[in-house]
Amino acid sequence: MKLLMPLAALTLLALPAFPQIATSIPSHDYQEDMFVTPYWTRQPVIEAMGQANMEVAPNRANFDVTYLEIDKDANDAMKLAVERGRLAYDTIKAVAGDSAIVQTSVDVRPYYEQYRDKTGNRIENERADKVKGYEARVSVSVEVDDVSLAGKARAGALALGPENASRLNTFLQATTELNRAAYEEAIKDAALRAGASAAASNATLGRLLVVQEGNGPCLGKWSNTPGMVSRSPSPAPAREQEEYSTSRLQTVTVTASKIGGEEVTITQADIDALNLPSDEPKQTISSSVCTIYAVKGD
Repeated sequence: MKLLMPLAALTLLALPAFPQIATSIPSHDYQEDMFVTPYWTRQPVIEAMGQANMEVAPNRANFDVTYLEIDKDANDAMKLAVERGRLAYDTIKAVAGDSAIVQTSVDVRPYYEQYRDKTGNRIENERADKVKGYEARVSVSVEVDDVSLAGKARAGALALGPENASRLNTFLQATTELNRAAYEEAIKDAALRAGASAAASNATLGRLLVVQEGNGPCLGKWSNTPGMVSRSPSPAPAREQEEYSTSRLQTVTVTASKIGGEEVTITQADIDALNLPSDEPKQTISSSVCTIYAVKGD
């Protein structure tokens, strides 16, 4: 009895502790334990990454030209350069219309008399009383959103004999429609990959549970309420550029009243002579999605 009494006493003391432990945890803590349990641990799923790399034609082009005029009088040099820049602007607009965004600027700076130093190098004497003349530079930057007109627009600017001209650069500016189209292709690719995974594992693919745009993984971003994800509607066709009539493009004639005392005219023949043919390299627009599909039971 001496041995049993301490055991009995110990048992009696321990019994009240059980309900205390059970009642010390609030009911909402049980909900939190359930909430942090990912739903894919309660059913078989297939995760599939979808990729889309669409090759599309470029939809933008740009180029720059610079016109330089020199005169002993700063104002006269600037007027000559501005006249050439204005004629270039008018010619580009006559060819490309509202498809061309043309930005112009003018810069005037002096140049000085030169002398040779003891080693024979030419050095400008940058003193105010040694100004020899003035250099006026007009810069014309052009972006065209109809690539088919870009070469003609550049040829019109080249017809005025710029002192500097950049190459014609084509590129892709992603639009909402293009981004949506790439996204839809990525979802289709994910569906095909999920189907391939199910077929290879002798499983039956169930409904779509999650679509997450980006590189995923989806299993790292979960929700306790699976839901269907509907596809976006097919993108509306991009607005077609205004068609410039053939007759208009073949009769471009732009005249500046006077540049350096002479009348200057740019004709369609001048533009055609300077319009080099060029292929347009394809551009790529990409999208990625992560999907989770349920697997049907037997």
